[in-house]
Amino acid sequence: MPMLSDPIAMSDGYWVSSEGVSVHGKLDVHGIQDALSLMNVHDGSVVGVWENDAISYIDKTIHVSEKSAALAVAEVFNQLAIYDCKEGKAIHL
Repeated sequence: MPMLSDPIAMSDGYWVSSEGVSVHGKLDVHGIQDALSLMNVHDGSVVGVWENDAISYIDKTIHVSEKSAALAVAEVFNQLAIYDCKEGKAIHL
């Protein structure tokens, strides 16, 4: 099981999820670890955890520099949103 670490803070670019697990309600560390066990997570993977409308999402994620590229990647993976690191908020699609 991969180790959990401190959050990765980026000052620019966009986080885009490629795959993940969603769970109703808030998650504790054990819930996150259970969700990770359902995913193909390996050393070096970056995983994002976020909440929207009482659903928790645990997603493998990648950092993309350009907004247009991030939006294209999000479309390929059927994502609901991307995260704008500079503005500190999600951009809903």
